[in-house]
Amino acid sequence: MTVVADPVSRRRRRSWSHYAPILGPWLILVVLIIVAAALSPAFLDPTNLRNILRQAAPLAIVALGQTLVILIGGIDVSVGSVISLTTVIGGSVMADSNARILPTVLTVVAVGVVVGLFHYLLIVRIGTDAFVTTLGTLLALEGLNLIYTGGAPRSNVTDEFRKLAEGTIVGVPVVIPLVALLAVGLGFLLRRTSFGRRFYAVGGNEAAARLSGVRSTRIQGTAYVLCSVLAVLAGLVLLARIGTGATLAGEGLELDSIAAVLIGGTVFGGGKGGVGGTIAGVLILTILFNIFNLLAISRFAHLIIKGVVIVVGIAMYSRRSAPE
Repeated sequence: MTVVADPVSRRRRRSWSHYAPILGPWLILVVLIIVAAALSPAFLDPTNLRNILRQAAPLAIVALGQTLVILIGGIDVSVGSVISLTTVIGGSVMADSNARILPTVLTVVAVGVVVGLFHYLLIVRIGTDAFVTTLGTLLALEGLNLIYTGGAPRSNVTDEFRKLAEGTIVGVPVVIPLVALLAVGLGFLLRRTSFGRRFYAVGGNEAAARLSGVRSTRIQGTAYVLCSVLAVLAGLVLLARIGTGATLAGEGLELDSIAAVLIGGTVFGGGKGGVGGTIAGVLILTILFNIFNLLAISRFAHLIIKGVVIVVGIAMYSRRSAPE
């Protein structure tokens, strides 16, 4: 005897399967905030909350770029070294002069574009593996950093530039409106424009996207260039925060950005996910590490959490990419 499933139940299951990946990260974030407040009264202190937002800003910016690359089925593990290079070049070019702020920004953005185009040429045009290629870039840029700086901090930035990270507007860090603007703009691009929806098409099935007239190489190239440029912007924010160029400023942010994207529900392999989940993932990670600091838990535990988060994120959301 064949049992026919209730159409209403089927619709409800499909509706939940659609919204769970979107709402899930935010529900986890709410629970985490409640737990953090219970574990440490200092968590809800306004100064601590501002620190959380400041710490989250660079990671949020670079994770937005990582979202684009993972959406198309790629990955970029070079973003940490791009961030470090940005702080080194930025500190050197600015050299504590307000007149050099604009040339500094233009210089490092140009570097980001060059790195992104390099990845486009190798990964998209030639067909090299994305992980191996961007890992090679990471090592090369780290080497350039060390050769140029000798491992020592390079120059300082101006007090005016530091307001980007340290200043506040009505008690809110200045950098937060910048992050919000980037997130909203990128979310609108992906969800509300035909160009943005092509990222999902290419990540979901590149061959089908090409057959339907999508210029997949252009979408992939855009993703890699924007990822590198956003890493540069994250580096500028970090430079404003630490006040000097540092060769290891971006260390670990490549893994943090990947973990944030996966926690936020973007599928490792492309085609599903979005900006909103990534922001939730960034806040989850930042709050976790803030709790560790408040409870004086060893920094080595951070590395364990990152590894577990990446593995669990892949396991959870790889199911979404399987055919129903």
